[in-house]
Amino acid sequence: MDFASESAVAQGMVLASLIGGIALACIAQLVSAFPNRDETSGGDRVTAAITRLALSATVMMINVWSGIIFFMDDGADRNAIAAVFYGGLLIGVLFFAVAMAEMVAIRAPRQRRPMLILFGSLIAVEVVLGAAFLI
Repeated sequence: MDFASESAVAQGMVLASLIGGIALACIAQLVSAFPNRDETSGGDRVTAAITRLALSATVMMINVWSGIIFFMDDGADRNAIAAVFYGGLLIGVLFFAVAMAEMVAIRAPRQRRPMLILFGSLIAVEVVLGAAFLI
């Protein structure tokens, strides 16, 4: 599989847009569900989840712009732009995974570690599969 092809980057841009949009929707849900920071139901966890979701959404939206730059490039440095694009996608997914674990931990703190293990395992498998396609 050629990760520097236009179809691969286009699929990555769709994924980045979806994850960024989901992160923004989660922020809206958290803000409406927990309006007071001093609530007994985990105000610090809400703040942490919102912060990580905001970082995830920001990285993903920047990543969409790096994909647009990839398409606008005339071919001189497409491999470098593709590397930045996929690196940003991985970082955005990492922020999103940690944020989702924080969201679960708001109501069920003991589930935070299993969620981190679940998302960490999924990301590790994706990295291995990506490397397998590159070789």
